[in-house]
Order: sequence, then structure tokens, then C-alpha cells
Amino acid sequence: MSAELDRFLSVIFVVNAMKGPKVYFRYPHDVDNRNEDRTISAGIFPRGNQPPPKIQTSKDLLDDLRDSSLQGLLIPKSSDACGRKMVVSVDSLLFIGYPFMAGTESTYKYNVVFVVERNIPRSIVESLLALSTRMSVALSYEERTCSYLTENLKVIDQIYSEEDIPGQENIDVLKVDDSKQVITEHCPFDRMVGCQIDLAIVLKSVYDDIKTHRSAKILINNTINFSFFLQTGPDTVSTATRTAVAPFETFVLLESPKDIKESLNCDSCPSLIMLLDLPKPYFRSLKDIALSIDIDFQEVCRIVVALVQWRKAIIIFPIVTTNEYMVSHHVSVTEYPEMARSFQEEFKKFDFYIELAKFSQRTILSDILDCFSDRETIDSYRLIVIWLLRRRLLVQLFAHVYIKPAHDTCAAAPGAVQEMCQSQQDRKISYPSLTRGVPISDEIKNKHFEHYLSPSQNRALKMKDVPATVLTNFAKVLPHANTGRTSEEILWRTNLQTFDLHDVITTFSEFLVTIRHPTNLY
Repeated sequence: MSAELDRFLSVIFVVNAMKGPKVYFRYPHDVDNRNEDRTISAGIFPRGNQPPPKIQTSKDLLDDLRDSSLQGLLIPKSSDACGRKMVVSVDSLLFIGYPFMAGTESTYKYNVVFVVERNIPRSIVESLLALSTRMSVALSYEERTCSYLTENLKVIDQIYSEEDIPGQENIDVLKVDDSKQVITEHCPFDRMVGCQIDLAIVLKSVYDDIKTHRSAKILINNTINFSFFLQTGPDTVSTATRTAVAPFETFVLLESPKDIKESLNCDSCPSLIMLLDLPKPYFRSLKDIALSIDIDFQEVCRIVVALVQWRKAIIIFPIVTTNEYMVSHHVSVTEYPEMARSFQEEFKKFDFYIELAKFSQRTILSDILDCFSDRETIDSYRLIVIWLLRRRLLVQLFAHVYIKPAHDTCAAAPGAVQEMCQSQQDRKISYPSLTRGVPISDEIKNKHFEHYLSPSQNRALKMKDVPATVLTNFAKVLPHANTGRTSEEILWRTNLQTFDLHDVITTFSEFLVTIRHPTNLY
């Protein structure tokens, strides 16, 4: 789990009713931590036996904040403050919400609040503000149409009334020994989920899904449904879900097209339906897909990104025989038996463990397909690769081109270093244009050599006797070295063929080196 998600601490629902403000739901509510923090000393520790001071984390600070403190802090007293974004800072904590009223005649005020650490990236704060706003609009609509909040709060009040102190936390003081007492607190929040209260289930699932997947599919009262993806700033592309795709990439659906279409609204985009109905899109690039179904390429990109953010698809490179694969190290061994049973049901002629073992080392797909003679088995094995990719059991390996450092590289060739530092930023160009491969002049070619190669490498280059075409291709490839771009992306951006890139790498092996490693396309 990333550091950003570790800073996402809680979700709280606060209501200001006739009896005053009150915390109606709080998750997660760690009773054990609260007990430990609320130990009251009733005696004197012997000299030298004092416990070491406890380092308080943001989570500890949140656990120490009682509901009576939060309820007056997170809900406005005046209706003028409703319908506006709210960010409240308390020490190292940030409370993010959007207070709202269900209508002009209503006197109740509500607020869905997300709690994060104060040093969290601004993009996450903005993203959670947007989510709180969307949930507030949905809850307000349901309250006006069918008294959704009123009915849910009635059930929650019933649970509160069953406590010894109605509407408040039940506090028991247990005497442990003569030296100290321990305060234990019992809260009703866990019971709300167990009693199938829809509001509590929605809030809990939103928190759990964001914490686990960075995204959530929110269904309120079985009527309003929408999806949410947590924007986590500059590292979103490399660590979680892609925010941009390229023409040479494609996608694999994680669910059947039928199931995805059943979950859509009746007025869904026709282009989305056409894309879902497309047979075996993983064999073609997005550029080819856009041309085949006559949809604008940028619209295809937007749909694919949306599918990825909804956790309905992943992005891969098209499946071709020259692809290289290897078993992913992210898979837990404990999941294998269940996957093996599912695999056996779909591919009865193959054994799960044997097929997975074939990719224990770097393997070219053609090396495996050459072992089969009949077309049916070859097609079935391509589907096996898709099955393994869909469950993230395999990763695709691609060559990345780097310029070999010379002894005078740092002093005289800053371009290569600069390109390396900006590689991740270059990767996030949204929806790139389909035009590329602009002809390169001799002047630009020489500038590339000066910019990316050191003086000693330039002298060695002038002494080489190579065809002009190969030298021109070398100049085209240089700006893309050290950028983290795969060989497939370099071919697309330079408009070269595979054999052209191979000639460049072998001819200029004293300047270039290729390294193969997994590319994070999910």
C-alpha cells in the first residue's frame, strides 16, 4: 500500500439535528486503541518503572478525539455555511467535507467528512473534496425524494437507544488492580454495519475501496450509482492506475462485456457499448481499434482510461508472438489453489502449474507457440496468456534503451541526464497525436549527437563508417534513450520498424545498451 493511502485515516458522518450536532457514523473506529490511550493512572509508579513516553501518530491523535469534540467541529451552526467546501485542520489532521441541507425547508444539516493527514498531497485533498460534494448531492436528492437519511438515522437512533447512555458512547470503568484503572469504551458504529443500515454500509465500502484500490463504485439506496477514482498526483501513472494511454497500447477487460453493460446506465455512451462489443481487442492497438469502429482516437482513449479507473480493464501492449513474459512477483502463493481450479474449468487440456512454470524465466511467446502444430491449440494458448495477464500473474517485458555513460558524460552531455530525470513526466502526455516520425535534417541530427553524446563519444562516432540511413535512425533514437520509454514506444514515436531499431542497437553497441524489465501498464 502506498504512503499516500496510509495517510487516508477515516470517514465520519455528522448531523446537526434538533437536539444538536452528533456523530452518527465513524469508520474505522478502533476501540482497542482508544482503550489503550485512555488508561488513567490511579497510583504512583515505583521509581525507575515509569513507562517510556509513547510516540503519538496521526491515527492515535484521531482515536483520542472523542465524538463530543468532533460533532461541534465538523458541522456548521449556520445554514449559510452549507453548500460550500470545508477543510478543517487540527494539529496533524485534516478534515475534508461538504456540509449540506436536504432542502430549503429542512433544518437538518449533514456532512460526509474524510480524515487525512495534513501533509497529504493537495491533489488528494481536491479529489476527496469532489467526492464529498458528489455524495452530498446524491444523499440530498435521496432525502428529498424518499426520506433516505431520515429513515437510516431512525434505525441508527434505535441502536444508540439500546446503549446504557442513549446517544452517547457507553463508558465502563474496570478496576484492574490497586495501581491503575482502565477505561473501556463501547461504540455502536460496528453494529450499524451488521444491522445492514444502507448509509453505514455505503460509507464503510467507500473507505475500504479507496484504501485498497484508490477507487470506489458507490451505490446509494440501490438508486444512485457513480464511480470515483482518487487522484494521487504525479505518481499516479507509475504506481496505480493510468491516466493516459498511447496509440500503440491496448486494453484487457477484467469482467465480461455482458456484466459491464448490465452495470451501466441506460443512457450510456454508444461509443462505450461499441468498444465493449469489440471481439478480442487485446490483439490490436488502440489506433487500429479507433479506425476499425470509426470512433475518434481521443474518445477511445477517454473510454479506456475510464474503464481502467472503474477497475473494469487494464492496459497492456497488444499480444504478438514477439512479446516476452515472466511470472509476476506480486502474486501471493496462497491464491494459487483457487486460481488453479478456475484455470482448469476454462482450459481443460492444460495444467495451471505447468503453464505458469513456463514463464518462471524470461520467455518469448513464439518459443512456446512453436511447440504446437494445430491452430486451435495456438489460439487457446494466446487466451491462456490473456487469462494470466488479467489476473496479474504475468508481466510483459520490454527493452529500454540507455546511453552508456562515458568518463566525460556528466560534464559535457547534460541532455541525457536531463532526459532521464524527466522520463516519468514525459510518460504522462495525455492522448498523444497520431502524427509522428517527422523527417530529421542534418543540422538537427548533429545537434542530437552534441546534446546526448559526450565529446569522446562524438569523436568515436565520426570515426565509424556506417550507412547514412542507420546514422539517421541513430539520431532519431537518441532523444528517446534514458527516458524509460519501451522499444515499442520508441518505434512508434520515430516511425521506425523493428529491424531498424535492431540495426541501430547492434551497430552502435559501444554507445547504447538495452535492458529488459517489466513495464507497469496497469
